[in-house]
Amino acid sequence: MIHKTLARGILLGLLIAGVTGLSAAAPAAGALAQETPGWEQVNTNGFGDPQTVEVSALEVFSGQLYAGTTNFAEGARVFRSPDGATWTPVTQPGFGEPHDIRTPAVLDLTVFNARIYASTGRGNASQIWRSLDGNVWAPMVIHGFSNPDNVDIAALVVYGGALYAGVGNSVTGAQIWRSYTGDNNTWTQVAPAAPGTAAASVTGFAVFDGALYAAIQSEAPAQIWRSYGGDWAIVMSDGFGNSLTTLTGGMAEFAGHLYVGAGNAADGARLWRTIDGETWESAITPGFGDPNNQQVEMVFVFQDQLYVSVKNAQTGLELWRSTDGALWQQANGDGFGDSNNSGANRSSATAAFMGQLYQGTSNVLDGGELWRTQGQPIYLYLPLLLR
Repeated sequence: MIHKTLARGILLGLLIAGVTGLSAAAPAAGALAQETPGWEQVNTNGFGDPQTVEVSALEVFSGQLYAGTTNFAEGARVFRSPDGATWTPVTQPGFGEPHDIRTPAVLDLTVFNARIYASTGRGNASQIWRSLDGNVWAPMVIHGFSNPDNVDIAALVVYGGALYAGVGNSVTGAQIWRSYTGDNNTWTQVAPAAPGTAAASVTGFAVFDGALYAAIQSEAPAQIWRSYGGDWAIVMSDGFGNSLTTLTGGMAEFAGHLYVGAGNAADGARLWRTIDGETWESAITPGFGDPNNQQVEMVFVFQDQLYVSVKNAQTGLELWRSTDGALWQQANGDGFGDSNNSGANRSSATAAFMGQLYQGTSNVLDGGELWRTQGQPIYLYLPLLLR
């Protein structure tokens, strides 16, 4: 009888289910399980073209995953997949525009009013394109909101029933534009109230505690802007207390805090968080202890964990994750095994699709790559009862 009860206890003590991301090794008593999820590449490098140097934007629309790319030779394209692994182009290079105004990069994708939007930049005047079905695309903004110095629309977000666009201007600084329909000729600049004095860009948006926040990077110290739907206010203007913090990345709310990625010329990658939008504290050791980690780019919540990506041009980008925003573990091998995978396009190149996390990379040698987590078994450890 004892042997039968022992066998039952062992069977109850080890239950296996195919769910991503938990360790298959038994943790020691009182210890947290340590694990690194498996990853698999789900595109050919550059989607078959090594000049497509980055998978720069991801978004889920109508049950399919869309990927925007960067190609400085032929122009940006958008690809689509029903399963995250089989890809079909849904645009011509540069959206079919003439070469002199052809956009080289899709910088963000988002869904608004049952349409998918793509914002562009890194070359000619920035553009916004949209599609109702993912196949036919039309321009809503084609000449940088009539300003050729508006060279990047790096971030899109939906807030308060409107679509917001974060703009980088090469002369007068960052701008934020808004439309309640997304249509052509319906966009209004809502920030700043007066032009700035240096080149700057919006690198990310997040909604936190009812307000919309924007991360601003420039040669001056990084800033954070905030709006409740009306005027915008600068709630952080000094690089989080360090004038060498000029770079910003993505933003996300997690466990009651707002997190924003950053980069400091001396300290490297930084991650900051706030509980009230005005008082900020560091959430990581600078650079996660590696001086080659230059900047926290992506900030993203997936399966109740906070993920960040770190730019590293020496050994490759790193992904880190945390269940509480304080204790961190690396979630990938450096560069996914290729040091040429140096970074990611802030939070724009990250998405959750069909229960898996997807991450696009910049790879100027072989072409941009797209990786996703692989399913791993869960082992549940229950008390072993003997009678």
